[in-house]
Amino acid sequence: MTPSEQQSMTFRCRPSPKVMLICGLFFAACAAVIGQKASTNTKGLILNGFIEFSPSGASTFYWVLTALSILFVLVAGWMIVTTLVHGVPDVALTNEAISFPVGFPIKRPFRLPYAEITGLSQSEVSGQRILTLHTAAKKHHIALNWLGSKDAEVALTRELAQQLSRDSAGSET
Repeated sequence: MTPSEQQSMTFRCRPSPKVMLICGLFFAACAAVIGQKASTNTKGLILNGFIEFSPSGASTFYWVLTALSILFVLVAGWMIVTTLVHGVPDVALTNEAISFPVGFPIKRPFRLPYAEITGLSQSEVSGQRILTLHTAAKKHHIALNWLGSKDAEVALTRELAQQLSRDSAGSET
């Protein structure tokens, strides 16, 4: 790291194992209930009055839902294990770039120079708060919920906006 790359601010980034565990348990329950329905089904199924399944088609539909639920259980388990084994990189702001975790299922640090960022936006999807960094080529997302507190979310957003402001002011001179 060069002297100009000294970290000015670091935010601990940790997904909630509790949330991942609850999601895994929810989909395990779904798999059990839907699997039971699939194994004992003797009736057809009509979805929204538009799609009609025979009894065997309905059973196949239930088995597909069971398999998808099991897949989500496996994904939640894999995310818990990889998070515990490999950890998650922190979000770090330096004088010239932001570094944040990217990738699935193993997170690795990604460095994005401020000069490449063209805009910021925030959104919320099902309670998950997301900071989006816009560049000319693509959008990068940071899960704000992983920062642990609203104060950290506000501090990151404010400091990043200030860094971008300083960077754009410096590039104009």
